[in-house]
Amino acid sequence: MPSLLIERLIDFGIGYSLIASLLLALVLVTDPTGLPMPRASRVGGVTMLAGLAHSQWAHHLALHGGGEPWGGLPYGLVLVVQSAGFYWLLLGILRPADVRWHVLDWGLPLLPLLVVAALPHRFGPALAMAGGTVISLRLGLLLYRVRSQRRYFRIESRILALFGLMAFALVGLSFLSPALAWRTFAATYAVLISTGYVLVTYLLLRFPDVARKAEEAVATAYAVSTLGKVDIERALATLRRLFEQEHAYRDPDLSLSRLADHLDLSSHQLSELINTQLDTSFPRLVRQYRVEAAQRMLVEEPRASVLSIGLSVGFNSQSSFYTAFKDIAGTVPSRYRASAEAARRGNAPGPGVQAPE
Repeated sequence: MPSLLIERLIDFGIGYSLIASLLLALVLVTDPTGLPMPRASRVGGVTMLAGLAHSQWAHHLALHGGGEPWGGLPYGLVLVVQSAGFYWLLLGILRPADVRWHVLDWGLPLLPLLVVAALPHRFGPALAMAGGTVISLRLGLLLYRVRSQRRYFRIESRILALFGLMAFALVGLSFLSPALAWRTFAATYAVLISTGYVLVTYLLLRFPDVARKAEEAVATAYAVSTLGKVDIERALATLRRLFEQEHAYRDPDLSLSRLADHLDLSSHQLSELINTQLDTSFPRLVRQYRVEAAQRMLVEEPRASVLSIGLSVGFNSQSSFYTAFKDIAGTVPSRYRASAEAARRGNAPGPGVQAPE
């Protein structure tokens, strides 16, 4: 019975992976949210997702006694291709978008295909992952390049650390593959892939702007100062006026480029100005102003609904409002309002509310 339950859970994880692969691929192809990602990264992402879906289907067949042992030749070849897709995806994210791709950027990750095709199928996973480990050294160097931009990533970094642990587990599993039964390997790898999809789903739902944070971190890490001829004090004063007097943050479509136009700066200049002078990022600065405005309205307008307040300060959905509010204020809007109201009735200051004079 326990083994049957475990098998059902693995099957559920495989099904979830297949659905998530399709949905994520649609997001990469259609780009409904304007993700800051170069086209090469999108190609890599779709390639990786297609490869993972193929692998999960092969694992499903293995668990139910179908398919060829070790997935046949296609399984090993697809492992190489999906590793290459992962490399292309992160290569585009971890480098500035205007960096030109070279032949080696495309071809190097595919070299293990020749070796995998020439050896027995059971050695395919180990060889594919060995090739993936080598090209990951390049990604490691790029990650090291943006190490100083940790302020862009707070809780997200812990989730990314879990991905790192999973990667080590996967490499270890691949090198053990020649000594393992195909069914054992398939079940273990299926669980790792399913866990990865769950983490990706949580990361995207909990931190919907993680891709934009990555873009700004990379831009800052690679940038040579663009503020040499900028009157920094004047630019900061204009920025504060736009936010504090004209309430620019209330525009739900406010973007870095649109705000930069108001300051007669380029997007890179404004990003550097915010990063170096205010020690924060553009998305977080906007969230900070929006949440502070929402805090005031929650206290001053007790009859207004929480959603209407969130929309009025610039958020485009209830979920994004709640996520940002909890990140900045440490609680959700409804609890903040209730706490402030209780404090007012008790003549004691609530969270972020001054006692009446």
